[in-house]
Amino acid sequence: MNPTLAPSSAGITPDKVHETIAKHMLADGFDFVLDLEKSEGVYMYDSRHGKRLLDFFSFFATNPVGMNHPGMKTPEFTKKLLRAALHNPSNSDVYTVEMAEFVETFGAHAMPGYLPHLFLVAGGT
Repeated sequence: MNPTLAPSSAGITPDKVHETIAKHMLADGFDFVLDLEKSEGVYMYDSRHGKRLLDFFSFFATNPVGMNHPGMKTPEFTKKLLRAALHNPSNSDVYTVEMAEFVETFGAHAMPGYLPHLFLVAGGT
């Protein structure tokens, strides 16, 4: 069985995003539609209103390097990211090479010696 999009999802335009989401869930978020391709660095692009917005939000601080960072767009990086994202293992219990690479890289670049341990949670705020 191949996963496919619902036929009704084809052709959803930015002006219909909130209306479409509201059919099945509470849609009281911001009054813009984030364009994941046009957003870059510290700017989010609102495809609903055709505006570039300075990002003071960063998705509650989960996007600290900004949108479409060049180092995160290489084919090698996106392949690794997609592989991990498709399966989204519960990393507190199930370990992967990708997780070990992340922990090692984070430790080398973002952890001072007096803080040698990590506690990583993807649980929101």
